[in-house]
Amino acid sequence: MYKKFALTLCLGIGSLMAQNKKPNILYIMSDDHSAAAIGAYSTTLKGFIDTPNMDRLANEGALFTNVHCTNSLCAPSRSAILTGMYGHKNGVVTLREDLNTKDMPTVPGQLKKAGYATSVIGKWHIHGDNMYGFDHYEITTSQGSYFNPGLGTSEGKKSYKGYSSDVYTDISLDWLKQRDKTKPFILMTHYKAAHGPWEFAPRHKDLFKDVTIPEPTTLFDDYATRDPNGVPKKQSRIHNEGSKMSLSFWFGNGKKGQSGEWPTGTEKFTGTKVEIAKQTYQKYIKDYMRCVKGIDEGIGRLLDYLEAEGELDNTIIIYTSDQGMYIGEHGFFDKRLGLNPAVKMPLIIRYPKTIKAGTKITEMVNNVDYAESLIAMGGGEIPSSMQGFSFWDLAQGKETNWPRQQTIYTFYSNGTPKHYGLTTKDYKMLKYLDKAGNTIGMDLFDRHADPNETNSLAKNPEYKAIIAKLEQSLKDEMKSISMTDDHLPGRFNPTAGKPKVKKVKKVKKDKKAAK
Repeated sequence: MYKKFALTLCLGIGSLMAQNKKPNILYIMSDDHSAAAIGAYSTTLKGFIDTPNMDRLANEGALFTNVHCTNSLCAPSRSAILTGMYGHKNGVVTLREDLNTKDMPTVPGQLKKAGYATSVIGKWHIHGDNMYGFDHYEITTSQGSYFNPGLGTSEGKKSYKGYSSDVYTDISLDWLKQRDKTKPFILMTHYKAAHGPWEFAPRHKDLFKDVTIPEPTTLFDDYATRDPNGVPKKQSRIHNEGSKMSLSFWFGNGKKGQSGEWPTGTEKFTGTKVEIAKQTYQKYIKDYMRCVKGIDEGIGRLLDYLEAEGELDNTIIIYTSDQGMYIGEHGFFDKRLGLNPAVKMPLIIRYPKTIKAGTKITEMVNNVDYAESLIAMGGGEIPSSMQGFSFWDLAQGKETNWPRQQTIYTFYSNGTPKHYGLTTKDYKMLKYLDKAGNTIGMDLFDRHADPNETNSLAKNPEYKAIIAKLEQSLKDEMKSISMTDDHLPGRFNPTAGKPKVKKVKKVKKDKKAAK
């Protein structure tokens, strides 16, 4: 009788412990991955893009369709995700600033306090002293190479052979196998792909070879119906310099290769300017999608491991990118200019214990919200310094009064005019600035009637009242995030008066892989 009671008690305690077990968190982030280049988002590339594992996550979880970057540039976005603060607060608004998190709450720091084993692997691209909270890290402090990457660790540099997406997956799997399995984990696997220069794994060289990929409707946008002050003078264009795709943005000054040369070899396109632009687009989009394929395969391997370990359904799996990307829209490649392709971030979350399969989330989210959401997933304490909202309840269908109704965008760097603005449910307003931060132009887009953002309404007198309302909403949003006019692009110098902080030891520039 006693033995039977004891056995029942043990089984009951074991069942209760299993129910109370904290979920693991696998946070997978790529670089410059357009939501349009994921099958689950059902864009013109659906049926052409090959992303079965990303699509699986969406089909078995939640697909967010209204996620916005607050600054479409690698380091600022990644810093916002890490700290839960806007760039004017964490001090990173371009690629030049350091982020020191010794005295700053972060995602890994808060989850470590909540009992998690913490690791980040792959592309980091945040300079400064900011590895606090991570038990383990192997990262590139800058872009890193597509082939044979060198990674910075707490013990110094490690060099690896192979294609970066495969290498980062291998290291992630090794860490998962060797981790302290008495603790839940958060593993942040950051892929370099699909960032330029779009060097794909050799096994994918014939992928899409005999396929014609659909062109975006705005490939030959002439920008005639928008404010000329918002038209980038140096934004990377597919048809530029006599209809030749200018790669000088990536490979100029001999820093990353020979200016104008295609990263996967010299290409010779012939015909009219339009024909050359069409051929260039096909080359670009195919190389881009080949890089995406490498990410998707890595995700598949991670899912297979978790399933074999019996941890798949106890792991919250997030897939996202640090920002959006132009993949031919408006004739661009790269990001930066705050139109939809650059600003829209993919976000997919799978956790079958609490997220219903096939969920679609249309509420507005931005990347500052990521930190609080990740901490909430692990039951950690959300610090008062963080400026976003947790979308974890939203993903699970528990949120009934989602607070974010608008989001700000700021761009401080180069390659496109300095600008800032506001996006609401119905409209987007972008204001263009000179180098001193003075407003020199503005665009207004109707998000429903003009989803491609080609027709500015800023000078239409019928929208005067709407513009006035948006101007007030912009002021209100700035006030809510403690942003003043002195924080605007062209006026804000986050390094003024600050001593340089000690940096994580930089990885030496990777040698270009032999082809």
